[in-house]
Amino acid sequence: MSVSQAGESSEKTGRQELAHSPTGLLTHSRSFPPSDSQDAGATTESGDDRRDARTTFLWIYVGIVGSLLLRLSVLDYESGDYKAFLSRWYDYFVEHGRLTALKDDFSNYPPLYLYLISASTLLPLPKLYAIKLISILCDYLAAWFVFRIVRHQFPAGIQPWLAAFAVLYLPTVWFNSAVWGQCDVLFTSALLGALYYALAKRPFAAAVAFGLAGSLKPQAVFLVPFLAGMFFRERWSWRVLLIPPLVYGVCGLPAMLAGKPVLDLLFHWGRQPNLPQLTLGATNWYQWISNEYYEVFLLPGIVLALVTTVFLILAMQEKAGCATPSAPGLGKHQAGAHGVTRPTLPGNGANRAAWLVTAALLSVLMVPYFLPGMHERYFFPADLLSLIYAFIVARGWVVAMLVQFCSFFTYLPHLFKQEPVPRPLLALMMTVALALVVVHGAKGWHPAATATDRA
Repeated sequence: MSVSQAGESSEKTGRQELAHSPTGLLTHSRSFPPSDSQDAGATTESGDDRRDARTTFLWIYVGIVGSLLLRLSVLDYESGDYKAFLSRWYDYFVEHGRLTALKDDFSNYPPLYLYLISASTLLPLPKLYAIKLISILCDYLAAWFVFRIVRHQFPAGIQPWLAAFAVLYLPTVWFNSAVWGQCDVLFTSALLGALYYALAKRPFAAAVAFGLAGSLKPQAVFLVPFLAGMFFRERWSWRVLLIPPLVYGVCGLPAMLAGKPVLDLLFHWGRQPNLPQLTLGATNWYQWISNEYYEVFLLPGIVLALVTTVFLILAMQEKAGCATPSAPGLGKHQAGAHGVTRPTLPGNGANRAAWLVTAALLSVLMVPYFLPGMHERYFFPADLLSLIYAFIVARGWVVAMLVQFCSFFTYLPHLFKQEPVPRPLLALMMTVALALVVVHGAKGWHPAATATDRA
């Protein structure tokens, strides 16, 4: 054998060894320049990435523009609340001064929202559009927080985007802001922020978000049972308790500087009159009781709300969870077949996200369900939290559909004087939704399947 033949044989043998060695093949591939076919493959892959990026951009662009056009199409509608309240508050700022008017009692809403109304008078927009713009902008803030919450369970999937766009197209969301001109999405966005920061284990940020929610509307207290449960469950610092009142006080400073009495600011909500009615449109259990018995059911309703609050706080301290695979890489059914399943406490990952969302949804469902004197809009936080629940908890879409159906059809009698579905029937559906969440929570928090589970 010649020297050249021996060299060729040796090179051939070396290449065969490299082909059977993963590390050798990697080293070998780095030692030689890429061939023309490799260049073509890389170019094709780069082209595919660019097409995917363009497709993603188009989906997002169409989704956002479509949601804006949807809101623009209904901006001219003037609701009864706009004519009776919002429009007059706007005019009061224009007539009495954007800052000096803050000292007067011309509105039953808190100063933080009135600051936004005052600022809207500076916009080069018609009065109706300027007022509605405040809430419409917060529609997108709520969608952003929903995106962040869902991304905790699906960090690389399409689910966070679907959830965010679902918020923008949810009927109760764009009806509340663009049709009605109401501001429920403002405090609900702050509540979503509190949930997100609790999920991210940032209690001080959660307390700031809750303080902002309480400075916008008293219905922020619907999330108090959940936050109280988190305070004890995760051993939050006692300093967290100081933040919400501090935020509330800071939000009142401009009105105080304008001349509003301090006590009026601090006890703003306590000075508001309560209408003597068991329900003001909310689809809760009072739909089945005549208002003639208001005095009979007033205190029992408050007691029930307090008792269920304590029950939720206690339940959040329990070490209840759901069966999840203990061996990495095994799906739920595979793990069960191999006998390696174990109860996992809701402390980390998808299980913790499902646990938090379930508890938060129970909180914003139970309180307005049992408290008397609730308006139809007071289930608005439940509308958005049930949507998150649908993405994070297995079979949660049933609850989301029920809650959304009930809320939307309670809007219609107030806005258009039509009642396609009787409210006692809607109350029954809301009761079923609440019962389903309670049952799911009692059995354990079952997270929706992730990509790893499906694999």
